Amino acid sequence: MRNYTNSPSWKLKWQPRWMEHWYRGKFLEEDLPLVVGQQAQVQRLGQSLSSLYLPLKTSDILVVEYRKWLDKYGECLPYYLGYNTQSLPEQENLQVHPQLPALDRFSRHTQICGSCSRAHKTAIRFKQIFVGVAIALAAVAIITEDFGIKLLLVAFALCSVGLAVIAEKFKIRFERAYTRH
Repeated sequence: MRNYTNSPSWKLKWQPRWMEHWYRGKFLEEDLPLVVGQQAQVQRLGQSLSSLYLPLKTSDILVVEYRKWLDKYGECLPYYLGYNTQSLPEQENLQVHPQLPALDRFSRHTQICGSCSRAHKTAIRFKQIFVGVAIALAAVAIITEDFGIKLLLVAFALCSVGLAVIAEKFKIRFERAYTRH
């Protein structure tokens, strides 16, 4: 999916790549269960798309040409389904997150995309840091005798907990599909 415009805004120029993937992924993942089902059917039949696919409309030409492009250049991808060739992932080779099903964003995108993978790891680190800071502030608040300082430390500890929750929600967006509620 591409975004074309005559006048790119400053927002698009400065937007991180992983953020663009969040919004584009929301659109693209709506059809993921259907696409995965079709992919499984093609695998079961053991035939190439050229023998299974019957282009009926002129709009199908783009799809066929894309699949032919994958035949030519797809081998550099982790997996692909070209018009005459394919390289599909084996389930045991995928490092699927243990708590998520196979149709999750983590195994289908985040592990492969450098930008999203770095942002995911950063979210994990920030969550750990904020939890550690909250624990440290709470511990200092416990041993502090001045009530005003104690109250201030507890407030900062609660803020740090809130930031840890935000980091966790941020992390989850790299793991779960948008189709889940």
